[in-house]
Amino acid sequence: MPSIQAIADALSTTFTDERYPVGTLYVETDNQVKSNLTGVSDLYTDANWLGKGERTWIFIKAGSAVAAGDLVGYSGTADPFAGAPTGVDAALPATLLGVADNAIAANSYGWVIARGCCVVNCTTATANNFILSNGNAGTAGEAKTVGASSTAGVIGMALEAKAAIYADGAQAYINVL
Repeated sequence: MPSIQAIADALSTTFTDERYPVGTLYVETDNQVKSNLTGVSDLYTDANWLGKGERTWIFIKAGSAVAAGDLVGYSGTADPFAGAPTGVDAALPATLLGVADNAIAANSYGWVIARGCCVVNCTTATANNFILSNGNAGTAGEAKTVGASSTAGVIGMALEAKAAIYADGAQAYINVL
């Protein structure tokens, strides 16, 4: 996958054309993560944002509409970087592209978070528990948390409980790379 050092547009910008090659990676610095917060909900402020460390984004094509906070999985087309809200429960990390920080319309292009702190839509979340996809048991694109005894499909860790700040989700650290 190609990696770029700078982008001309905001990470929240979506496109109807392949502005960057799909699969391109962009790494946000710790300072950018702390100050950029999240596009999922404006309820997150400097005071309650837990985001730290670098955040790796990947440029994808949305095969169907993706909502902010959705867990995006490989859509099963010939393009490995075409995604849609995952409909799989406990999806293996290798089948996921990341979490959308903003909405991406069907057949449009945009950035999703593949590694780092983000806000993910979820059916359930308990702070400090593993997080995994809950697509076929909940709503496509949602995640859930499980205890330490279950590790199949784990993509990260919930940093807060669901609805601690945002009613539909929770802050999490994910890694699907």
